[in-house]
Amino acid sequence: MKITDILKSASSNLWRNKGRTILTIVAIFIGAFTISLTTGVNIGVNDYIDKQVNGVGGENMLIVQSNSGMGNPTDGPEEYSEDKSSAVPDMITKKDMEDMTSMKNVEKVEPFLQLNVDYIQAKNDKKYVFSGSSAGDLTIDLEEGRPVSNKTEDYEINIAPDYIKSLGFSSAKDALNKKVKLAVSSQATQEQTIIEATIVGVRTQSLVNNGDSIFNPALEEKISEINQNNLPDTMKNNYYAATITMKDDLSEAQVTKLKDTLSDKGYMAMTVEDQIGMIRQVINAITGVLTMFGAIALLAASFGIINTLYMSVQDRTREIGLMKAMGMSNSKIFLMFSAEALLIGFWGSVLGVLGAMGTGILVNNIAATSFLEGLTGFSLVQFSLPSILMIMVIIMLIAFLAGTFPANRAARLDPIDALRYE
Repeated sequence: MKITDILKSASSNLWRNKGRTILTIVAIFIGAFTISLTTGVNIGVNDYIDKQVNGVGGENMLIVQSNSGMGNPTDGPEEYSEDKSSAVPDMITKKDMEDMTSMKNVEKVEPFLQLNVDYIQAKNDKKYVFSGSSAGDLTIDLEEGRPVSNKTEDYEINIAPDYIKSLGFSSAKDALNKKVKLAVSSQATQEQTIIEATIVGVRTQSLVNNGDSIFNPALEEKISEINQNNLPDTMKNNYYAATITMKDDLSEAQVTKLKDTLSDKGYMAMTVEDQIGMIRQVINAITGVLTMFGAIALLAASFGIINTLYMSVQDRTREIGLMKAMGMSNSKIFLMFSAEALLIGFWGSVLGVLGAMGTGILVNNIAATSFLEGLTGFSLVQFSLPSILMIMVIIMLIAFLAGTFPANRAARLDPIDALRYE
C-alpha cells in the first residue's frame, strides 16, 4: 500500500463520523486561532516598536548624559569636589566627547543639541509652540515626502503630523514643499530671528520621542548659532547629552562593557532599547499569557483526537483485522491512523490561521479608525509566513503525538481476535 493510498484512505475514514471529526477539528481551530492571533499582535506591536527604535537612532546608538550631581540612589548624593568645574554642571563638553571618541568600539560621538524654537508659523499666520531635533543617522518613518538632506545648505524640516491641520494644510501631501517660519531667540539677549524652512516630509506618529520634528544639519546649526549668540564662552559648546554611534555588530557583552566604561568615567549611557525595553517586555508578557490559553486549548484538543481515534479503532476493529489478515503490516496500520491524526491537525490549524488572518484584517480596520487613529504605519496584527508555518507544524506535531496512542493500539490488534470482534 503506497503512501498516497494511505493518505486517501485516512482522508475518507476521517469523515465516517462527521460530527465527531468536526468537533475535534473545532477544538484544534480554537487553539490555532488563539495562538495565531496573539502571535500576530506580538509581531505587529514589536514591528512598530522596531520602527520607533530606528527613528531614534537604532541598535548601535548610545545616549549619554553626565552622572555628575545625580549620585547613586543607594549611596546618596555625590560629594562636591573643588577640581570639578561648577560653571556649567551636568554638561558634556567637547573635551568629554573627544575622550569618548577614543574609547574602544566607538565609531563617533555627536552632541545632542538643545534647540530652542519660540514658535512656528505658516500660511494661516497662527503661531504654535514648536520643538525639533537633529536628523543624525536616524531612519525616519514618513507618511509623505522624503527625509531631510544632510548635504544641502537649504533649511529643511520633516514635520510632526500634529502640526499639519494647525498650520492650515489640508493634508500631509498638501504640506510638502511649503515654507514655514521659525522664530528663534538668543538665550542671552532674547533677540528674535525669523528663519524660513521648507517642509520636505511629514513624519508618522511616534510613541518613542513624542513625534518631534526633524531638522537637517544646516537648519540645526543655524538654530544653535542663534541660541548661543552672545552667550559667555564658558556656556558655549556644552551639551546636556551626546549620542555615541557604536561600531556595527557588537555583541551584548561588548555593549555592556562600553556602558560600564562610561559609567566609571561619570556618564550614564543607555540604548534606545533600554529606554523602551519595559514596553516590549509588557507586550511580550501579555501575548505570552494569551498564547498559553491557546496552548491549553490545544492540550484539550489533543485529548479529543485521542478519543476520536480510539472510537474509530473500536468501530473499525474487524476491518483492521481483515487488513492485517490480508497482509498489511503493523507499521502501515499505525501510519494510517497517524495520518488521520495529522489531517485533523492540518485542517484545524489551517482553519485557525485563516480565521486569525481574517480577524486580524478586521481588527486593523477598526483600530485604524478608532483607538489607533493617528498612529500612521501601526498595523496592530501582522503575520509572517515563517510564524504561520511554525504554528501549523507544531499543531500537526501535537496531533500526531496524540494519535500515536490509538494508532499503536490499532497496530497491535491480533487479527484473529479482531475478526471475531462484534
